[in-house]
Amino acid sequence: MYFHLLAALLFFTISISIPAIPETYMVALILSGFIAILIFLKELFLHVNNKLLIQAKEAENENILTLSSFKGKFLMIKEEESPLSDEFTFMVFHDGSIEIPLFCRNANVIQKASHSSNELIVYYKDYILVNVEEIEKTPIP
Repeated sequence: MYFHLLAALLFFTISISIPAIPETYMVALILSGFIAILIFLKELFLHVNNKLLIQAKEAENENILTLSSFKGKFLMIKEEESPLSDEFTFMVFHDGSIEIPLFCRNANVIQKASHSSNELIVYYKDYILVNVEEIEKTPIP
């Protein structure tokens, strides 16, 4: 991955620092540098997605008592195209003062949260939604 970044820097450095090279070679070096940067960005994107998937799997395997949590309401599922893996759904919750964006892979958790009309206890780790529990409202006698 870093090889492409180094190659891009080398291509740009050569094209800028050697004024005697013909214009066609300079354009070829600059174009090669841009291609190397694009390949680096693609590999970086794949690396970040894989790391996020690993973090999500680890968070889903953790004990619910060790996860962070808050009480709030489900607001919406954002349907815009996510820069992350297609396995994640972008959900927004409101804890009474701020909106909290979380990413979730589990279809059951997504369904449970989206169909809830009551307040929820939301369990998450590092912006990855792991589970939700509905808080039952007890009638006041």
